[in-house]
Formats: sequence, C-alpha cells, structure tokens
Amino acid sequence: SGSSLGSNPLVCSADRGPPTTPNFACACPPQAYSQHLAAMGETMEMKVTHKKPIGFYIRAAASFLKGVEAREASEGREAVEAKAPVDELKISGLGEAINTAVAAATSAEAAGIGIITKVETQYPDMPSGRGCGQIMITVKRKC
Repeated sequence: SGSSLGSNPLVCSADRGPPTTPNFACACPPQAYSQHLAAMGETMEMKVTHKKPIGFYIRAAASFLKGVEAREASEGREAVEAKAPVDELKISGLGEAINTAVAAATSAEAAGIGIITKVETQYPDMPSGRGCGQIMITVKRKC
C-alpha cells in the first residue's frame, strides 16, 4: 500500500537482508521475516570469462555485494554514480572460466560480504556440437 521498507514497523530496515544461515542474527522480529524476504529481491548475474584477470571479477563481485559510493570526476577518471548493493549475485563461468567464477565467489565469502548458498554444474551442448562444463554459484549478501 505504498509504504516504504523503512516505514513499515514489522519490517527491519537496520539490516539489508535476512540471515542465510542460522549463524547470523537478523534484527527482524519473527513475524516480519516473510515480509522481509518479499521486500528483498534484487538479483544480479555476473558472467565471467578467462579473458580478464581474476582480480577484475573479485573486485566486481565485491562491488555488487557492497554497493558503490558516488565519486566525482577527477584526474582523468569519469564520475561514478552510487549503486545500491544487490541481495543476490549469481556468478557463472563456462569452460576455462570455471576457476575464475569459483575464485570470485570464494573471495566474497572469505571477505565476509557474502555467503555461497548454491552451486550448480551443467554440461550444456555448444553450437559446435561439443559439450562444455558450466558452473553457476549463488552468493547472498550478508546482513
């Protein structure tokens, strides 16, 4: 009914997501937990390749999960708009990029900004007729 997340007394606005494992506490009262889940929802998909260095994707995953602060243009760099963090990041890699996808996801978890909640593997057919390994890793942002 038009109310924002912060103005609803049943929904916690102090944290940005529900706990993804029992080890993490959320400030939401139990009755608000399902409403909190419904209020969340931004998912971003990041497809990695082996053409860019692993560090690029590690920094990109961290930026998606932590958000980006606005910066003014300076010293030949362009201005950057502020971007809110995403609640869920799906990192996928195909073939030689599987190691890069795993490195980006495990780095986010090691840095304490996300939790790996799901790992899927597939072997899809490619246009060339040969199959190729694929991984899809779901990382949820910590409260």
